[in-house]
Amino acid sequence: MENLKEEKFYIDSKDDDIVETFIEWKKESQSYHDQLLKKQKVSEDYYNGNQTDRDLVAPFDCNVVENRIFEAVETIAPVCTANAHQFMVMPGNDNEKSLEKARNLQKVLSRKYEELEMQKKLETTIRHLMLFRFGCLKWVWDEILNDVDVKVIDPRLIMVPKMRLDPHDLPYKMEIQEYTRQEIEEYFPKAKIDELVTEDAVDTGKSKDAKKVYRVFEVWTPEMVAWFSNNKLLDRKANPYWDFEGQKKKYIDMEGKEPKVSSTLKYRNHFDKPTDPYVFFTTFEVGDEPFGSTSLIEIGIPIQDAINTQKRQIIDNLRRMGNGQIYMDDDAMSEEKAENITTEAGLVIRGDGVASQNKIRREPGVPLPAGHFENLSHSEMMFDNIMGVHGATRGQAGSKTLGQDIISRQQDYTRIDLITRVLNRGVARLADGLAQLMKLFYTENHVIKILGEDGAISFVNFNRDDVEDDIVIDVKSGMTLPVDKITQRTEAVQLWQLGAIDPVTLFERLEFPNPEKSAERLLAWKTGQLSQDTMAKIQLAKAQAEMGNAASISQINAKGANEVAKIGEQNKGRAVETAMNSLQRANANLGGTAPSLPKTPKLEGQKQ
Repeated sequence: MENLKEEKFYIDSKDDDIVETFIEWKKESQSYHDQLLKKQKVSEDYYNGNQTDRDLVAPFDCNVVENRIFEAVETIAPVCTANAHQFMVMPGNDNEKSLEKARNLQKVLSRKYEELEMQKKLETTIRHLMLFRFGCLKWVWDEILNDVDVKVIDPRLIMVPKMRLDPHDLPYKMEIQEYTRQEIEEYFPKAKIDELVTEDAVDTGKSKDAKKVYRVFEVWTPEMVAWFSNNKLLDRKANPYWDFEGQKKKYIDMEGKEPKVSSTLKYRNHFDKPTDPYVFFTTFEVGDEPFGSTSLIEIGIPIQDAINTQKRQIIDNLRRMGNGQIYMDDDAMSEEKAENITTEAGLVIRGDGVASQNKIRREPGVPLPAGHFENLSHSEMMFDNIMGVHGATRGQAGSKTLGQDIISRQQDYTRIDLITRVLNRGVARLADGLAQLMKLFYTENHVIKILGEDGAISFVNFNRDDVEDDIVIDVKSGMTLPVDKITQRTEAVQLWQLGAIDPVTLFERLEFPNPEKSAERLLAWKTGQLSQDTMAKIQLAKAQAEMGNAASISQINAKGANEVAKIGEQNKGRAVETAMNSLQRANANLGGTAPSLPKTPKLEGQKQ
């Protein structure tokens, strides 16, 4: 049984022990890296259009590519990043001051999300996720800008051991970096330039004509980071993104009989334990490896090949049908003249007896069977099913009704939602990393400009004291999936009809240019209509009062005033709702008071 070597990779380890451990880690992670790289190269070729042995197709045959892989990737990436992520910070303590600090951190994270162009970086991460099985972001402290930053790391530059663990829990991560001579002298002044190398046994998929630079391996563990080149240690330091030392803080101890001044160490850490700055995005983790055992592109490649092959057969057949074949007797014309026969329009062929069908005959090509085209359509449909990008999602309305397009789009979003959830989890981890950097390095006030929803600009003074202990950062992507404008407007109208939203919100969702002004005009119009209706009721009540207590509207319209007056004389003294009551009640609607309704009148023959 083989004994495992002791791994000595600590801040207080000897240089030789650290180098020996690095060489062992590099060897064990390279095999997994090379295994992934083979698949990554194929996926990248297919994304760029080099598909189905295109370079090996004969010059006289069709090598067309229907690049549905590119179409799928560039459809899913903007869909998943359409809604900017929103940050919710729960305060560490139950008081107003803590709540205010949590709100400020929430605003600062949202602003940094915009300043760092995170949507653009997440688009690139999704491309890596779909092509290379995983994507990678790295939160760092920019010493030049004196602020936080986020970098997109090419997955082909990442080396990790093949272990059945979450990638964030791996014992170490390696990143292959490149430095110019000037950068080596700046960042590693003790390094001997002559001992460094520009190439290494590890393949990163880099083109051969790229600029020559020095290759450096940056190796992270939760406790430390070190840099190597040509198996030589350039530098090492304790995890720069973790407060190991702490700061003395005095406080009054009230537990004893008498209060006394004591001190304790306060650590500026948001995380519960040291961690490296890498954030990984991956799907389909079903194997014995930290990243997905496959990718959407790898699954779709065989179907993409089938689509390309069938498309090429169709075009080749069309060419052959257009040219057809010519059968000719040897004595009709010489071989030299026969070679000059082309498909030119209006071509005149001269020869001995060529006008006779017995001398020369043109045979058209044989068309492909209908089953060939049905198979092509089926292959395209299966590809869309796997990727979750049917015509409606791509912006191509192929259904007979709008409702069918909406249903098709929602079915696609169900598949794409997996990638959306992966992004949400990764951005949540990234937000915690930015909070760790702020708590560690925001020693002075940073003035953050915040743009409000109404266009007003506010300024937030923010430092590391605003990142309290025990806060919780939650991340939402606005909506899990984007909602099309038609659905959004339909929902807005339905909520308005139910009285569940105000006019301003209604006009905002309907995308009116000025929702507030539109709401004011609606209110003015409604007020005018109400006034007109009320005035009409008052005039009607006055007319009833003049014509008779019991005169109705229909009687006023059907008969003249004299007839109505007679009816009023006949009904005089009966306990009924009078015109004066109606007038008073109409005035009450405008802010006055009205008497209660009279009792039910007695009919003739009843006892009083």
